[in-house]
Order: sequence, then C-alpha cells, then structure tokens
Amino acid sequence: MDKTIWILLVAMTVLLWASTSLLYKKGAEDVKEKFICLKYSVCIGVVFFVIALAYLIIRNEPFTIWESALRFWPVTLFGIIYPILNTVSFKGYIYNEATVESPVEGIAGGTSTVLLIIVYLALGRVDSISKLLTPVRTTGILVILICVILLSTVRNKEAKQSGKYENKKWMRLGLGTLIFPVIFAIADAMETIVTGVCLDKKYGYAMLEGDSIIIIGMEYAIFALGFWIYIFAKEKKAYNPFTKKSAPRLLGAITDNVAICLYSYAMALNSVSTDPILAVYPVFVMIGGRIFMKEKVSAPQYVFLTGIIAGSVLVVLDTAL
Repeated sequence: MDKTIWILLVAMTVLLWASTSLLYKKGAEDVKEKFICLKYSVCIGVVFFVIALAYLIIRNEPFTIWESALRFWPVTLFGIIYPILNTVSFKGYIYNEATVESPVEGIAGGTSTVLLIIVYLALGRVDSISKLLTPVRTTGILVILICVILLSTVRNKEAKQSGKYENKKWMRLGLGTLIFPVIFAIADAMETIVTGVCLDKKYGYAMLEGDSIIIIGMEYAIFALGFWIYIFAKEKKAYNPFTKKSAPRLLGAITDNVAICLYSYAMALNSVSTDPILAVYPVFVMIGGRIFMKEKVSAPQYVFLTGIIAGSVLVVLDTAL
C-alpha cells in the first residue's frame, strides 16, 4: 500500500513540477522587467504562507514549532538558505528555454540521492550501502545522471551555434546555460539531504511532514516580505502578484508548492528513490515546451530523453518490486 501511495505522490509531483517550469518560463517573457527574480519569490512566498497557514489550521496535533525548529535544525537552516538560492536561480528562466533549464536542474536527481546515502552511512542510520544502492537502482541512477548531463551539454552547444549569445561572451562560454540551473540543483540537492534525513521514517528521524512545510514556508514568507519591501522602496510602487502579467508566476508558485508538499510525503515514504524518479519531469517539460511554447527539440535530445525515461523505469521497478 505504501509503495502504491509513494508512486502516486511521485507521479503527481512530476506533472506539477513540469507545469511549474513552463509557467515560470511564461512569466519571464519580459526580460527587461526589473527585479523579476524577487517578484518570482514574492509570488512563492504568498503561496507558501497560505499553505503553511492551512497546515496550522487543519492539523490535529498541536504544532511544536520551537521544538521542531531546534530538534530538526537542518530544516530550519535550509529554510534560510533556500529562498536565497531559489531567487537567484530564477535568472535561468530569462536566459534559457524551459527545455534547457529543467534538464540541467535535473542533475540534482541522481547526485543528491548518492549524497543522501553517504549522509545516512555517516550518521549510522544504515549498516551497508548495498541495502540502499541495489545494482538495478544504481544503474538507473547512473543512467539518469549521465543522460541529463549529456542532454544539457548538447542543448547548450546547439544554442551557442545558433548565434543566440553572440553579444554575451559569458553566455557563449556556457555559463548562462549552466550557472543558474546549477544553483537551483545545489538547493535541490540540499533539500533532498535535509528532508531525507529528517523526514524518512525508515532511515531518518521521522519528522512530521507538516512541521517541515510550516517551518520552511514561514521562513520563505518572511524573505518574500523583505523582497516586496525592497521592490516597493526601489520602484516607488507596490508590486501586485495578482495581476494578469504575474499570473503565470503565481500559478507556477501554486503548482511548485503543492508539488513540494507531495514531495515531502514521498520523501517520508522512500527518500532514496524519490529524487531519481523526479528526474523524469524534464521529459514532460520538453514535450510541453514543444507543443505550447514552440521550443524545438533535436534528435540527439530525444535520445537522451529516452535514456532518462529508461533509468527512471529501472529505479521504479526496483523500488516497487
């Protein structure tokens, strides 16, 4: 039963995060808009606050925020770092197509899982790495990782050959394609390690999923309020996230944060296999980008997308059996 629920949670997270990437890209159409990254985080902060407040209202047990914040201090620390890294990473949606941004971000899927297992070993939560990294699962993770890297490399090469970055040397060197999604990947890897160690009921410390969402959500909301005040001070007018122009960002924030909630429950059930499977969401971003945003996908990219799917299937089958 738990495996079925886990698969459903991961599947829903994949679809929601694919939608998020497309919506975030849509929200970055005006590349000359000032403070666009801060405005993205304001939208996320609003949604995060509503979700955290909803958890406070509907939860049955009393909320032990100070006890949870101190006992599970990695979550609290991550809640401070995450808004900063996430805000900077939004710059990637200005310079990259969604079909570039998502695959490079997906690098975190395989690497963060390996790091998580190393952390489990260091904490003495497992006796042997073989209990977590079975041959089939290891093969799947490696295939995902290799294909995501090759996919991003090919896509970046094609973008440079097109002359798109002719007047920007740092973009021609590949920094534009890599640096911002890699920043996101770092944040994602940190999230995997922190949530895995604190939430996992089998190998971790069984923190309540709601506590982590409330703590991180409230911290992000505080940062978002600070960003909103900064924008107001600079532009001399209040930023309204509920306008038609900001609608894709706000909708993206909703799909993103709902996915984070589902992700937290999936991590609590199986922290080792969740992130590798989530690496499949760039496939749906590629398909959506081609259909809805008219982004082109070359034959080599399709080859590596197939590799990502194959690696994900290996991990799913090894987890479900």
